[in-house]
Formats: sequence, structure tokens, C-alpha cells
Amino acid sequence: MDTVVGLTLIAMLGLAAGSLTTVSGMGGGLLVVFVLSLVMGPKAALVVSASALLVGNLHRMYLYWRHVDRAVVRRLLLGLIPGTLVGAWLAAGLPDDAIRIVMVVAALAALVRVLTGARWTLPPSSLTPAGAVVGFFAATAGGAAVMLGPLMLSNGISGRRYLAVTAVGATTMHTVRIAGYGATGLWHAHYLPLIAALAAAILAGNLLGRRLRDVVPEKAGNALEVLTPVVCAGLAVAGIG
Repeated sequence: MDTVVGLTLIAMLGLAAGSLTTVSGMGGGLLVVFVLSLVMGPKAALVVSASALLVGNLHRMYLYWRHVDRAVVRRLLLGLIPGTLVGAWLAAGLPDDAIRIVMVVAALAALVRVLTGARWTLPPSSLTPAGAVVGFFAATAGGAAVMLGPLMLSNGISGRRYLAVTAVGATTMHTVRIAGYGATGLWHAHYLPLIAALAAAILAGNLLGRRLRDVVPEKAGNALEVLTPVVCAGLAVAGIG
């Protein structure tokens, strides 16, 4: 692929991902990893997306830091960190098609949740074990907001408090993923230019999404929420050989 074309596509992907996540609180990471998995393979996509999304979530965490619920974050991270480490270790040994199948399941689960309006209520004590499950699937398939978002909502966390807590959780999770991928030999220095371009585009998308959040109609947001997992599932299926 031509360098200019490649960087243009990366810029468009990062801008869309940052805007989508800031507007709705989820979807951007899912979109990034699924598009990249089709272009460069699922393992490389997991590594590049984790590194770039870390930058984006650090910025989002800075924007909403004053709204962080520290008690919720503590319970969440107790499970999220070990679950992510185990998932990163497992991802290194899985065949590419096995990772793509997990991606398809994650995308379809997101779609079912959106279409059915499924909601559930979990007690605060569930945050730690549920966080472990979220971290595990994030490290093996990406798109952790598919489960992290509903988990926060089920505990009554919404609005800017929701954006703040999910940003802290995602920042921690991506940091642990990168460490795990590095320890298993999946992370390589030649990914750095791609990571830098994607991260810069995600930051721009965050700023754009912050402006769009107050003007995007609710119906349009709902349509995007349905469309994102449909597109991602199609991308994952297309990559299975």
C-alpha cells in the first residue's frame, strides 16, 4: 500500500474511532481492531490498537478526571489487571483464525445487546470478577467496551462519570495489554510509525467527539451503536480463511 494512502486511511480510522467513543462511550476500539485485523492480521492489530488506544484513553481520562469514581475504579482494576495479563499471554499462542472467531463472537454479542436492549443489574461486589472477564476478552479479541460499558451501566454509572471510569479502566487495560504482548514477543518496534499516526488521529477524534456529543441527535447515536458491531462482525468473518 502506498505510504500516503496508508496514512490517510489510518487518519480516517483514528478520527472515526475517537469521535465514536467520545460521543457514545464505546465502539471506537472495536472499530479500530477489527479494521486493522483485516489489513495486517489479528495479532498485529491487537498490538497496534492497544498502543494507539492507550494514548486516546489517556487523553479522555485527562478530560474527565474530575468525574472519576475512585471506589468503583479500585474494585474494577482488581479483576481487570490479572484478567488482561492472562488474555495477553493466551493471545500469543492462539492461531489467527481462532482470534478472529473470538472477534466475531464479541461483535455479535454487542449487536444482540443493542438490538434487544438487554440490561442487567449487578451488585458492586461483581465488579472485580466481571473486570477479570472483560480484561481477558479485551486482550484476546479487542473491543473491551462491548462488556466494560454495560458493566458500568449495570452499576448505575452514567454520564460523565461513566466516561471517566471507562477511560481509567481502558487506560489501565491497554497498559497491561502492551506489557503482556511485549513479554510474549508480539510487540515490535516497526509498529511505532503506525501507532503514532493512529494515536494522533484518535486524539483529534476525541476533541471532535467532545464537540459532537452535545449536538448529535439521539437517533443518530443509536443507529451508530447498531451499525458498529454489524460492520465489525463482517470484517472479522471476511478475514477468516
